[in-house]
Amino acid sequence: MMIFSLVGCNRSSKTITAFRDSGIPETEYWQIESIQSGDRVLVKKGFRKRTLQLCGLGDLTLDAKPYLQQQVKQSPDVVPVVFAGKDKDKDTWYGDIWVGMGDDEESATGLLLFNGLARLSNDYYTCANGDSLKLAENLAREQKVGVWADR
Repeated sequence: MMIFSLVGCNRSSKTITAFRDSGIPETEYWQIESIQSGDRVLVKKGFRKRTLQLCGLGDLTLDAKPYLQQQVKQSPDVVPVVFAGKDKDKDTWYGDIWVGMGDDEESATGLLLFNGLARLSNDYYTCANGDSLKLAENLAREQKVGVWADR
């Protein structure tokens, strides 16, 4: 099973870094309320809700959302979420969620890339774990899966 490291993101001048002191994304535990698209989820913790954009993804396939829904169903009610930044103009946070159970938890962003359900966005390098994301995309490309099947 492919294991991806923590993924976070820090986007250009439109992003406020969520963790100014250390610059290191923190893991928090949130409930996934809904999957809005293959790269956007609504999470909640108590009375707080946040829209989370999975960092580093672009060109998602139509299968990305159902795949993400399946991964969330196979996860506990409360999942690890890494918030790495927030858009100043919108109420959108950037980061990653961890899906799966126990020792099999993996980065949702990495899984989407590894399974060829998305490509990296041009700003993937701003994600805290851009190298791992690039590796996941390269493996999908080599295996010719998903978006890479016809190449």
